[in-house]
This record gives sequence, structure tokens and C-alpha cells, in this order.
Amino acid sequence: MKLSAKTRYAARILLYLAKNGLEQPISSSLLANKTGISSQFIEQILRQLRLAGITGSVRGAKGGHVLVRKPEDLTFGCIVRLMEGGIELSGCLEKPGNCSRFDACEVRKAWESLQSTLDGVFESITLRDLMQDDRLLR
Repeated sequence: MKLSAKTRYAARILLYLAKNGLEQPISSSLLANKTGISSQFIEQILRQLRLAGITGSVRGAKGGHVLVRKPEDLTFGCIVRLMEGGIELSGCLEKPGNCSRFDACEVRKAWESLQSTLDGVFESITLRDLMQDDRLLR
């Protein structure tokens, strides 16, 4: 299991906006410079974030991108669901009807427990947490 670059970059962009873009819009070129992500990829990610109501944009010479949701309301679970469609450790948890062994599976409970733990961890970390505790960034 590995998160896509798109998800990792979305988290990086959102953290930068949370730290620097609450008061004033941040241009795509500045975001690219500060995050090390190409402008083209930033635009793709920001479009998805904007459509989800997480970021907004301001037009004009002093325009750019802003975070419209509060950092404490944005969990990594939210980011992963938006960018990845969620994370499932096992296909049988995502689509139980596709597994002929689902009801008799001896390890399914372990997968369910692990999935629940993973989901809980993703939901427990917010952008606000990262803004306040640099230890989480290591």
C-alpha cells in the first residue's frame, strides 16, 4: 500500500496554505516554488480541492489560492478519500460480494480490525495538528 504522489502533494499544498494562505491568496508559482511541486501538477490538484470546497481561488494581480476550510476540520482521512477514493487494505472489505470466502474467511476480522485502526489514524491527524506540532512531520 502506497499513497499516490497526488495525495502526498495535496497534503503538502494544503499544509502550506494552512500556514501561509489564511490571510492572503498564494499564487500557483509561489506554491510551486515553496513546495517543490510543478505548477501543472499543482493546478490539477487545486482544481480537485476547489471542486471539493476545500480551497478557493481569487482572481487578479494579487490573486491566488486560499484554504476555505478550517485546518482543524481537514483530516488526512479527508485528503486521502478525495485524492485516492479511500484506502482499502483488502478487496473483500471494499466489495464483500466479490469474495466467495467472505463469510468463512478466518482472517477477515484481522483485516477489518487493521482497516478500522488505519481509518482512525487518518481521521485523527488534522492540518492544525501539523501546524502546531512539528514532530508529526518527521
